Amino acid sequence: MEARDPDGPLWSRAALLEFLRIVHDELAGGRDLCLATIIGQRGSAPRSLGTRFFVRPDGSFWGTIGGGRFEADVIQAARHALTHGRAVNLSYCLQGRDVADCEMICGGEMEVYLEPLSGSDRVVVEIFSRAAKVAGRGGRALLATLVAPGPVNGVAGRKLLLVQGGSSLGSLAGSPELVGQLDAFLEQAQPQDPPRLLDLSAAHETGLVFVDPILSSPVVYIFGGGHVARQLAPLVSLAGFRLVVADDRPEWANPERFPRAEQIWNRNLSQVLDGEYLGSEAYLVIVTRGHLFDKEVLAQSLRQKAAYVGMIGSRRKRELIYQALREEGFSQEQLDAVHSPIGLDIGAETPEEIAIAIAAELVAVRAQRVGGRRKPKELKGAVPCV
Repeated sequence: MEARDPDGPLWSRAALLEFLRIVHDELAGGRDLCLATIIGQRGSAPRSLGTRFFVRPDGSFWGTIGGGRFEADVIQAARHALTHGRAVNLSYCLQGRDVADCEMICGGEMEVYLEPLSGSDRVVVEIFSRAAKVAGRGGRALLATLVAPGPVNGVAGRKLLLVQGGSSLGSLAGSPELVGQLDAFLEQAQPQDPPRLLDLSAAHETGLVFVDPILSSPVVYIFGGGHVARQLAPLVSLAGFRLVVADDRPEWANPERFPRAEQIWNRNLSQVLDGEYLGSEAYLVIVTRGHLFDKEVLAQSLRQKAAYVGMIGSRRKRELIYQALREEGFSQEQLDAVHSPIGLDIGAETPEEIAIAIAAELVAVRAQRVGGRRKPKELKGAVPCV
């Protein structure tokens, strides 16, 4: 999602995650709200395409889409939309007094889509729940919203959440081929790609669809809080990965030792991934304090659909673990996908050198996965409106 905070820079992943979670929590609590999204922008304007906030029935709100008179007008219109339960598209020309109230040098035009959301709509609640999980745990998803129905069946506000891997929730009006083409669009999307408004009236008789990629940064999960892990953690953060560290010993895995970690898991390593779905953007690094723990974590890791699984240790140790896992029912194909011994072969010996080798391998795998992707193609018959 490309959206801007009040100070101008792109929203951070943490801000996006917070927004999705707050919307979900509001709806899951049975509360109605009106989501306001900038779906069109021309010329100079205080906020960019995809910026959004929400308004409650009492007029209180969360977030901002520009402040001043413009935002006050949007809040009033959002309360009206909530009262009548109808989505609406608004156009604003920011000139004269509007520009002065924004306290910015802007004189462009913005289109805002107001979308009442009901806390009693369980599908919408689940859509925001899943979207928050993708943004929080690492993954790729696409949220498509019908903002203007086409000539066939369609209701403004219909949503479809596509999660890479084939799962979907919700629906849009139009031809069945639309979902497949949106899925292909998601497959090629890049983190820097902004949201876009597509006119699908001609090809799919769908109308205007706002397509919002939710592409979180890949997450490195380091299992083990020892010397290699401590040297590796800052390297993966500098390389643009998010970081989670897991160890059953709080004295080895804590915020003081790993200040860059988003999460610290002090869990029994034998069940460290119980109940977790890490997603296709997860990179799992197994560097525990012993081969028995390595085996336990590797067995759990092989049940995930991770982008990368690597395990430290010699080839002899690896073969002993692999033999035990084969006896437990894991296939040779699964084991062949594991990077072990972990890291690029640079002759590393010290914890610092091993950490560099692992970080280099993580970067190489990430580059191989995304480097060959082309920029997302326009959907067949789609005309970008912005």
